[in-house]
Amino acid sequence: MGSNCISRDTRSQVSLEYLMVVGILLVIMVPIFYYAVTESTSQIRINQAEDTVNSLAKAADSVYALGPGSRDYVVVTIPSGVTGSYVNESEVLLAMDISGTSIDIIGYSRARMVGKLPAEAGSYQIPVEMLESGIVQIGEGNDTLPPSIIYAYPSGRITFSDITLKVNTNEPASCRYDDIDMAYETMQQHLQGSLMSHESYLGTLSEGNHVYYARCKDSAGNLMTGSSVINFTINTTVISGQTGNATNDTVEHNPPIITLVSPADGYIDNEGIVLFRFDVSDESVVAFCELIMNDAIKTTATSISKIQTNNITKSGLDYGSYNWSINCTDQYGNKGTSSRRAITINYTQDHDAPIVFLMAPADNTIRNYWLIRFSYNASDATSAISYCTLHMNGTLDTGGTISWNVVDDIVAENNAESITIPLFRANYTWMMSCTDNSYNANEGYSETRSLRVNITAGEDAFVNSCAGWCGLQGLSTGRCDNSETRCANDCGLPYSSNHNCYAGSSVSAQYCLGGSESDTCCCIL
Repeated sequence: MGSNCISRDTRSQVSLEYLMVVGILLVIMVPIFYYAVTESTSQIRINQAEDTVNSLAKAADSVYALGPGSRDYVVVTIPSGVTGSYVNESEVLLAMDISGTSIDIIGYSRARMVGKLPAEAGSYQIPVEMLESGIVQIGEGNDTLPPSIIYAYPSGRITFSDITLKVNTNEPASCRYDDIDMAYETMQQHLQGSLMSHESYLGTLSEGNHVYYARCKDSAGNLMTGSSVINFTINTTVISGQTGNATNDTVEHNPPIITLVSPADGYIDNEGIVLFRFDVSDESVVAFCELIMNDAIKTTATSISKIQTNNITKSGLDYGSYNWSINCTDQYGNKGTSSRRAITINYTQDHDAPIVFLMAPADNTIRNYWLIRFSYNASDATSAISYCTLHMNGTLDTGGTISWNVVDDIVAENNAESITIPLFRANYTWMMSCTDNSYNANEGYSETRSLRVNITAGEDAFVNSCAGWCGLQGLSTGRCDNSETRCANDCGLPYSSNHNCYAGSSVSAQYCLGGSESDTCCCIL
């Protein structure tokens, strides 16, 4: 009995020690597991955001290439944690909060874009449409809102008389101005610029008060119903350090103060995409800031905050060493410059254009059928092929000309690709161009070939004939005979027992379909 009690006590002690070990392991493992799950979830959200902006940007490129009226629908997933979004110019952006840190996920397009994205998390089918104005619209609905002027320069009392009138709009627009308030169509003067920055040089004006009225029209034809008033007074006489009732900012020309935040001096970037961050303070409104790299303006930002850190993202930076700084200009024209920092870009942008070879039809081909298959081969040494375009120009037998651009947006490199289209009776010239998916969107061109089509689309169902089938394969002609022996002898080409007639390569002949031509088809190069 005693030995049994000791055994039970021993087992109880072992169980207690086991529970203590499990408890200690849980204390260690739970935070690790929580961190791993959190990081994994954050990465999934970032990946979803990247897929969304890149898919929309690529769709914008595709409809832009196809021309006005082209539309595509893109299924995207907006992840949780999105704090803001915009579609503007060449960028589609989602701002995200990841573990308390704000990051921007950006997709870039060669097209000018307008539109908006949903803010709430979920899956959406987003329309992407090329408008007649030449702008790609992302999102539902027609643009019925007029543009607005969000910044005008100069304003208030100024101490210089050489004037350039400037306005910024909240969307791409065309703007006019006059010294009399009137409708947009009757205003006599134009502000240069069709995007969101517009200006006109007025020259040297007289002392005193000046008033101008500006109105704008967006690409959808929406007009401002009222004018934005630009009112300023020129007073260049300075007495005892003061000019009338001017503020210190206009008299002393106090420039904005800029503090660089990141990247740090000597930073090395390995992607060619850099987020530049800075703070700015000033006694007045800061109109715009510029990213300066090696003494050249790279990017201009107009929505400047004096409370929060400002971001400027620059893509497409090429291999090399740079000095960078930020310049900011306030509403009175006072310009401030930050300190300089060094940055090294350890990434070489793709500058190589795709190589495009034409395969068929051969140059100066004459076809007696209207459905033509254009074959080509494309390759790129550095990047993938984004899309290729068949460019065609024709002079119709019936008079007039036609011009087509047909896009092939799924292209496998170093493989035979083809585009088949019906044509009219005409003389054509055609070529292929291919664009890679690099930041520079390098474009390569093939040679130009000539083609003659002797029949208009719909006049003959030629594919059901021997000549038609051979022509569709890119071969010059074909004939049908009612015996295998005649096919072998009359074509003058090798013939095999499995009813294949080879035309200089592994192109197989087919049987003709029905009627008197119901035996074997021989294709000739």
